[in-house]
Formats: sequence, structure tokens, C-alpha cells
Amino acid sequence: MSENWNLQLTLLRLSFISACGTSNKYHDYFGIKSHAKTLLSRDRDTEEGVLFNRPGSFAPIDELPNEILAHIVEFAYFSEDLPYDELRLALSHTSSRFRQITLTTPSLWSKYHLTQGNVHEYLDHLPRYLHLSKGYPLDLHFSCFWPESLSQRLMDLFLPLSHRWRHLSITTPNADIFSYLVDVSAPILTTVSLSHFSSQRRRVLDYHAFGGLLPSLSHLLLRNISLDRLNMPLRNLTKLEVRGYGTWPGFSTLEELLSGSETLEEMVFHVKPGLILQDVHREPGQAPIHLPALRSFTVFTSEWLTGDVVELIRTFEFPNLQSLVVHEGSGLGFIDSKDIVRYTSSPVPSMAVSYAAISMALRCLAPQQLETLSTLELVRPTWTNYSSLRQVFRSMGSLQKLVVSEFNPHTALADLDIIRDSILLEASGVEFAFPLISSPSLRTLQIDLIQDHRPSTADLVLFIRLFSFPSLSSLVLRHLSKEDWDDVLSSFATHVEDYPLLKLLTAADMNEYGLDSVDGSAPDSSAQCILISSA
Repeated sequence: MSENWNLQLTLLRLSFISACGTSNKYHDYFGIKSHAKTLLSRDRDTEEGVLFNRPGSFAPIDELPNEILAHIVEFAYFSEDLPYDELRLALSHTSSRFRQITLTTPSLWSKYHLTQGNVHEYLDHLPRYLHLSKGYPLDLHFSCFWPESLSQRLMDLFLPLSHRWRHLSITTPNADIFSYLVDVSAPILTTVSLSHFSSQRRRVLDYHAFGGLLPSLSHLLLRNISLDRLNMPLRNLTKLEVRGYGTWPGFSTLEELLSGSETLEEMVFHVKPGLILQDVHREPGQAPIHLPALRSFTVFTSEWLTGDVVELIRTFEFPNLQSLVVHEGSGLGFIDSKDIVRYTSSPVPSMAVSYAAISMALRCLAPQQLETLSTLELVRPTWTNYSSLRQVFRSMGSLQKLVVSEFNPHTALADLDIIRDSILLEASGVEFAFPLISSPSLRTLQIDLIQDHRPSTADLVLFIRLFSFPSLSSLVLRHLSKEDWDDVLSSFATHVEDYPLLKLLTAADMNEYGLDSVDGSAPDSSAQCILISSA
């Protein structure tokens, strides 16, 4: 049973029992009388079921103190699934006791989500609602698409209570409301979200909101708000989220704001990286901004994986990073998008790259993270720049497993500017004069091919022979043609000494070529060759 169902069932129980079992005259406000016993029968074997069915004019809920009932309705109030104002109304109409609990529980009056659609309805009631909230921390969400005069009336009510603000979210088409936040002290404010939407791409706050008087601030989200003139403490944040347009401070200022933070664990960026790099203007030789506590770094992009995206990531140094994601799109759930790069440090350091240049994707990681990388998964990668590819593979000193999906050996060789010379193709294998791409630690190589109906030209063998895999123990090839398979067997039989630890050579998903199963060993080799049909 889901948590949401449990919550709704609990409220139905409370509503029915309170209305039926107390001395108050019963009125079935929710139309649940005919269903209540069915619901409660789910717990017939529990103590609650026994108590409910016992004789007497009082229900068990009458024996519960108001403090416990208040905690129960608090749980519902702070649930994201239930509108808080509707819940208050429903509770107030359940019974006089529930109405009294609603009016005397300050937390039930602590959330305010004001929009252009409801602000006029709320204005006249806000003084009483705020009075009922007593000293409880306030969660404020303002969508300020209304006249400036309304902002003034609202802030006249809320500003004197700034010492109770816990969460503040402002969405606005202009900066009028920010003028009320100058030098405002909010000692328990933990979350601030500021979003600006208008035809002007960059919004510079002319007002120094809060004047730095936010000692408890831990989560800051900025959307289309310039970071360079923001007068808020960043070093003590646990999460920093920056989206949209906005001017950033220069590198030295940004370093002063963030470097060495012992609390910043998560960063989320959805920005134009080229514009940000122009603002930051990190000089050659300047060390990246050191973020020792950073655990999660997510970059959303509409540009796919570009050099600017990589450079923005490498503006920071994160030795204890657990997750790095470069994601196509905005991260909004209703928009289809996909990961371009995903790195995780546990259970084993691994990285997945989709439809991007390998060398560029691996540059997202610091040298120490490349050194410990154990698994690399590539989906239709771009193999540009042979020398860079050699360098990054040399940097991955702990790489154990390489998986390549949607692989076309012909286009891979073209990406690397490797021109196949038929004179160099010998019956016994492939010879060429290229420095090998070395991966001495690799033990497992899996390649899933795309057949593009070109005549077999030994491109797959040539590609594999570009690499040096002295520790390779397992090679798995999928969707290759019979000609490719014959080339692979011939090549490995000819170069037995290059693969001293190879134990398993597997070809899979070849049933379309009429091959069911083949077992054998290459001459003078300890490798076992197995052809597996997935049919």
C-alpha cells in the first residue's frame, strides 16, 4: 500500500470516526458513510479494527489527545499531494473538535502560495491566517505577476515576520518585489528561489537583497538572475542551482565566493556556457575552484556536449565527486531528454557516454577520477582525434571493462582519419604503422555492431588492432557478419602473443546469418571461441 493511500485512508478514518463516534451530531460531509467500514475492514485484525467495532457511543479517536491528532493532520498538511488550503477547509468541516485543532495548530497556517489567481482572495484573510500561525516558521511562494501595489501590501504583512521565514520562492516578471528585500534579516531562512521571466534576458539586481543577513541559507536557486551582484553568502550553501541567463562574476571573485566550501555538496547548472566563460574569464594557468565537499554536479544543456560545456565543468575541482551528469534538455519531467554523460563513483567508478566525442566526454573528469575509472560504456560515440584518444586511454590506468554499443567500425576509422590500405591487409591479419592506443588494465571488451550493408572490409579487425589489450580476458562481439567473425578469428589466431590472458571470445546475435553455434579454439592459443545465438 502506497504512502499516499495510507495518508488518505487515515484521513477518511479520522473523518468518519470523529463524526460518528463523538457526541456531535453526525453529518456525512465527505459521503463516506457507506464506504467507511469497507475501508476499515482492511485492518480488521489490527487493534484499531477491534476498537472501532467495540460497543459504546464513543469512538477510539475520542481517547486520543489533541496533540496526537494535530501531528496526524500536520503530516497531511505538509504532504505535497494535498492542497494545504483545501485540507484546512475539509478538516474544519469534519467536526467541531477537528475545527478547533485546525485553528489552534500553528503549523497548519505556515504555507502561503500566492499567485495572480488567488492573491485577491487571500489578501483580506492574511492578517488572521498569520496570527493563527503564531511563531511557526513560514514557507512563502510568490508568483508576482500582479501590479506593484499588491507587492507592497503583501510585503507590509510579511516583512515584519522575516525572522520566521524558512523557505522563500519568488517568481516575477520585474524586479519590483526585490526592492523590499534590501537588508532584510532572515536568520532561519534555509531555501531561497528567485526566478525572473521577461523579454530582458539578463536581470541585474539593483538591490542588494538581504544584505548578506542569511546565516542559515543552505539552498539557493537563481533563474535569469545575475550572480555577480548577488549579496548572499554562498560559501555555506549545501546546494547551488543556477539556470537561465545572468551575468557571473570574474574568476577571482567567484573563487572567493565558493572555493574551499566545506558544505557545498550539490550544484546544478542550466546556462549558456559560452556566455558564462566570457564573464568568468579564467586565465591560463589559474587552478580550478576547489570544492572539497561537492558530491553531485549536474549540467543541463541544449547544445549537447561542446567544448564550452566541458570547460565550464572543469572550472571547478571536485576530488570527492560521487555523481556527474551532463543532461540534454532542461530537466523538466514532461520533456523527453537523455543523459549525454553520466559518471558515478560507486559501487565502482563508471562512466556512460552517449552520442558524443569520447575524448571530450572524458575531459569532464579530473585526472584522479580518470585514473580510478573502472567501467566505460559508450553508445554510438564519436572517435575524433587519435592522439587525444591515446592520451585519455593512457590516463585510465584502472579501466577494467569497456562496452561499445551501436558501433560502426567504418565510421569510427573515418573519425580517426585511419585510411585502410588494402596492401596492408594480409591473409593472416592486419598490419599498420600507427602507435597503439594502450589500455593495459582492460579485461573485458564488449562491442555491439551496426551493420550498414557495406561489403566486409576487415574494418572491425583493424579497429581492434588499433588498441593494445595485454590483460584482455573476454571479448564479446554482437551483431557481426560471418565475414567479420572469420576476420576476427583469423586475426586473433595470428596475434596470439598479443592477448596472453584471453580466455573467452564470444560472438552473439548472429542467428540472422544462419549460424547456430560454433565452438573451437584458435590455433596455438588458449582462447576459447564461442558463438552464441540469442534466438
